[in-house]
Amino acid sequence: MGGDAVRDMHDPELARRMTFWQHLGELRVRLFRSVFYVAVLGCVAWFYKGLILDALTLPLDSYNDDLRLTLLAVQEAFLLYVRIATYCGVAAASPLILLEAWGFVAPALHPRERRMVMPVLPVVLLLFIAGVLFIYFQLVPVSISILLGMAGDRFELVLTVDKYINFVLGLCMAGGIMFEMPVVLAILGSLELVTARGLWQRSNLAIVILLILSAVITPTGDALTMVLFTLPLLLLYFASTLVVWLIERRNRRKHAQQG
Repeated sequence: MGGDAVRDMHDPELARRMTFWQHLGELRVRLFRSVFYVAVLGCVAWFYKGLILDALTLPLDSYNDDLRLTLLAVQEAFLLYVRIATYCGVAAASPLILLEAWGFVAPALHPRERRMVMPVLPVVLLLFIAGVLFIYFQLVPVSISILLGMAGDRFELVLTVDKYINFVLGLCMAGGIMFEMPVVLAILGSLELVTARGLWQRSNLAIVILLILSAVITPTGDALTMVLFTLPLLLLYFASTLVVWLIERRNRRKHAQQG
């Protein structure tokens, strides 16, 4: 049933007439494929776990090459590598997972809706990657320098590998999500829930909100780190305003042609 459902999904008319159980079979097949992609790419990442860990600890080594991370349990190194391989598997498989999700949802959409969504998928991936890279190369080194600098000579520094990796990955994930702002605002603009004029008029409020979010997300709370995190978000906000304006102009032209 799953294979027939997958074949039917290539025909929009047949897909609309699929029964509940056929849809469930289609979902099961695509979920299985997604898990398979993650498992295979996670196994590939396992063979490069040392290099990946070196990349994650590079900001710490750049700050002080003498610092070493501490393990608190016998099995912690193994569990750490499993987590790293899993995260990398999910990250590497995300384009394929998006394609599977698109293959499941697309037949239920109208042709116009499909044309609107298709260009968004690669943009979502690129913005997320840009956010992760920005945080890794800019915010993480600054945060480590400031936070460890606060310890000074007064404290004996013991860094556990688990908390350090969570710190780096948490910041990178937050940056990737925050960089999706243009996609979210573009979708809201397409649905006419926001306007370019409204976004421009509320830019002062947006600046305050982004500063508050930066203060919550950034671990140091100092002005330099907040500015480093807020500036690209402000650029994305104004770029989003421009995108919404372009969407509005396109819609006005279509309405004028239809009228």
